[in-house]
Amino acid sequence: MIHESAKDKDYRKTRLRLQTEKSSALSAALPASERQGDMRAVGIAVDNLLKCTGFQGRARRNCFDYRLERNDVYLPDLPVAFDGYTILHLSDLHADGLVDGGEGIKRIIETLPCDLAVLTGDFRFEESGDYSEHLLEGLAPVIRSISARDGVFGILGNHDILEMVPQLERMGVQMLLNEAALLQRGTAEMVLAGVDDPHFYKCHDLKKALSKVDSNQCVILLSHSPEIAEEASRYGVNFYLCGHTHGGQVCLPGGIAVFTNTACNRRYVAGSWKCGAMQGYTSRGTGFSLTAARFFCPPEITLHTLHSGCLPSEFCGLIEEHLGRLFNFTGHAVFA
Repeated sequence: MIHESAKDKDYRKTRLRLQTEKSSALSAALPASERQGDMRAVGIAVDNLLKCTGFQGRARRNCFDYRLERNDVYLPDLPVAFDGYTILHLSDLHADGLVDGGEGIKRIIETLPCDLAVLTGDFRFEESGDYSEHLLEGLAPVIRSISARDGVFGILGNHDILEMVPQLERMGVQMLLNEAALLQRGTAEMVLAGVDDPHFYKCHDLKKALSKVDSNQCVILLSHSPEIAEEASRYGVNFYLCGHTHGGQVCLPGGIAVFTNTACNRRYVAGSWKCGAMQGYTSRGTGFSLTAARFFCPPEITLHTLHSGCLPSEFCGLIEEHLGRLFNFTGHAVFA
């Protein structure tokens, strides 16, 4: 696959410049890294607290207690030919932090044949530093275990760099860099678009990614973070898939996130949500970041099933009644 964005000199120049600046800022503790420094400090503080309280082992085990989440999505503009279409969604794998080599993830996804698989960014654990291909070696067996009729697609996150793209594509991941791909069932079509990281690098370009989309086409958008949900809704996106937040990763009982590391409405932090006419879903993440710890926020592997038409009337009243997201005590998103 030849990326228009990869051939876009301005895009490439901007991405590479920001990567260099980020790496320099993090290593030199310059003001530009203040946000990342804050998050690292949070990770260290959490780690020390867990050591002192004796919960470190439990917190670490929780990182590998993967939950399979099944999400039914009703899209009025979805062609009937795509009714029942399934999308396997993995996010924030942070592969070089998976001490089991991804075996726990593999055991689940190899039992989940699907129509499409999407990876919504953050393939590596570290945010900066030298890149070498061994950092992503843990991804290869996970990707090989995916059985997706229309292939595996991915986007870059704030932990990822442009130099990863060739290796990811050799593994079988078709990367979308502010681009769109056409999915077909007979004569019916649906668009899968993907943008670059909108959180740190802010190299996302919705206008470019959707430039060839017709107004009557159903559009699924992959974005690393939920931070551009309102903009995507204005562009007419039907279903928005993202991650980045880890659902908070270390939460209060009820799945209440303390830190989200994202500049958006908290209703977009985890699970299903709605923005205007657009529906969305934020994964709690499959891996972990900063420190190997999760509480009241289990890692997830998500299987979305698309349905043509509107949400059944018996559920509409419940959603209107319960404004905002409700959680059960394991931290799973129930409604949006």
